[in-house]
Amino acid sequence: MQIAESKKDPNGLKPRGGYTLVYITVTQSPRFYQLSLDDLIDGILKEVVFDDFGTSNTRTYIADNVSERRLEKIDVESMITYLRAFNIQFKSLFEADRRSLYEHFKIPKSSGGLRPIDAPLPDLKEALYQLKFILENRLHAKYHTSAFAYVRQRSTIDAIKKHQQNESKWFSKLDFSNFFGSTTLEFVMSQLSIIFPFNEIIKDEDGKKQLTQAMSLCFLNGGLPQGTPISPMLTNLLMIPLDHKLANTLRKFNNNKYVYTRYADDILISSKFNFKHQDIFNYVISVINEFNAPYKLNPDKSRYGSSAGSNWNLGVMLNKDNQITIGHRKKKQFKAMVNNFARNHVENIAWNLSDVQELNGLISYYKMVEKDNINYILNEYSKKYRIDIRAVIKSKLKTLTSVVQI
Repeated sequence: MQIAESKKDPNGLKPRGGYTLVYITVTQSPRFYQLSLDDLIDGILKEVVFDDFGTSNTRTYIADNVSERRLEKIDVESMITYLRAFNIQFKSLFEADRRSLYEHFKIPKSSGGLRPIDAPLPDLKEALYQLKFILENRLHAKYHTSAFAYVRQRSTIDAIKKHQQNESKWFSKLDFSNFFGSTTLEFVMSQLSIIFPFNEIIKDEDGKKQLTQAMSLCFLNGGLPQGTPISPMLTNLLMIPLDHKLANTLRKFNNNKYVYTRYADDILISSKFNFKHQDIFNYVISVINEFNAPYKLNPDKSRYGSSAGSNWNLGVMLNKDNQITIGHRKKKQFKAMVNNFARNHVENIAWNLSDVQELNGLISYYKMVEKDNINYILNEYSKKYRIDIRAVIKSKLKTLTSVVQI
């Protein structure tokens, strides 16, 4: 059976009938997907590249319309009912001064300066957690397979592994300016109107009203605040069309094959071969404009280089040998930290809870990058001081946590 040729205009979002295309995203477990009858009826226009990272992959495709079979699997009225109940339950929050529902403070950036954080107070935080649950579990909100931030079973390491798998040698790193703060309610609703099943909710007059009201609770001063439980999930959801367009087009662009990943506001595009960074930069801008997205790329944080240099991305290095490492400097600092911990334990010099937690966190993260090397370091210092460092850390965490709770 052959799939009918798409009527999509390659330069826009609408096919030659004037109606808007729909982005359908489903959970994807196998590496290679067997087309189902539903898929053939929906009319698949573009496929994504699948990768092999556990069970957290998704598959996104574009359809001229949603088949009756797929529509029968959702209950739009129930979805609207959940939204309506949410809006009624938290009516007082909608009526309150929005800024009064947040705690405002700043935290240091790793690159220097301060990052403003707007943390919701308990009542609003509870409401946003509840809305997040509704969107993910009742309205089936998902993310594109190229998105790696804020996704269970995914990390920065998984994002870099996609480029490693391609044996990429040249990298273009792009960065959105004020990603969360630039996201507007208008843009979110515009994107949801082309993302299934939210598009079906929006077709209903009351559904659109209830969804718009619920979404409005997520915003502060016209943008998505950093520090809420729902902002990250919302950005992954609304970016599905952009991620899909970029990932698919870049698979074969300007006679070259590229790998595209996005980790929140960090975009990484790579290839085995040298390419023109400015062409990639300009193309990403064209896709942003195509979707009327309120985003801008930060030219000061955009860079291009090869794995032969200092190829740091998302806190790790993919080196010239196609190995993901934490780098010589971080490894040296880690060795010193492990040595100090072990020596202090033998000398009965206490560490506070936050320091032990920091060391434990570094061990967990670094083992994701260089498991054998980190285990070797831990074993060597365990032998040197005749202790089991892992067991000591576990014991101290248990003891110190109990003291704090008391």
